[in-house]
Amino acid sequence: MARAASALASAARALPALREARTVAGYAAGDGELDVAPILDAARARGAAIALPRCRAGGGLELALVAAGEALAPGPRGRVLEPTGPASEPAALPVPAVVLVPAVGLDHRGFRLGRGGGDYDRLLPQLRAAGWTIVGICHAAALCEALPVESHDVPVDAILTDSGLYLPAR
Repeated sequence: MARAASALASAARALPALREARTVAGYAAGDGELDVAPILDAARARGAAIALPRCRAGGGLELALVAAGEALAPGPRGRVLEPTGPASEPAALPVPAVVLVPAVGLDHRGFRLGRGGGDYDRLLPQLRAAGWTIVGICHAAALCEALPVESHDVPVDAILTDSGLYLPAR
């Protein structure tokens, strides 16, 4: 997995939105997800604010800023580590901003398949409305021609995999 994370971080350097972002939201990788920690570390090193998602009590996700070395705690579902600090309103965070979104699969149009809980489906429209760039993250083997799309699905602006950067065909 370290090799895949390194390849992903290399591919991320080719994405101007990430190089220019003043806020980068990522995730704590688990269950075979690609690790975005090296991307977050590089963004933090150049002065960007770093945020991670956590489950809201009523469902969905919220973002919380995370300092370097800050401990994470198991979330309510127990399988994902989450920040413990106060929630941040996405529109109040420094822009330009980028969110790295894990995906089980992504298609060439930029539509993603998540784990089925709909948490990111509720968060992404808020981020899009606040002007954030949405970057889907998945293993290269999980890219496909087309996924089923529902009316609430928000396409990503770019796709990062362990084999490179892809821009969705629209």
